[in-house]
Amino acid sequence: MPKKNRGHLEIIERFYYDIPAFTDIFTEESFYAFAFCFVCGTIIVAFILSRFITIKPLD
Repeated sequence: MPKKNRGHLEIIERFYYDIPAFTDIFTEESFYAFAFCFVCGTIIVAFILSRFITIKPLD
């Protein structure tokens, strides 16, 4: 492999090993709690934004 391409591959491998895996971050219970909070937060943000944003038809 040429040296130029090897440098890119080393950067990608470094990021791959530095970023934690999904199972390192979440247990099953903590994932469900995160998903629930994320969905609730998304609904709340959408509700608040719907009060300030109006879509007008282009006639």
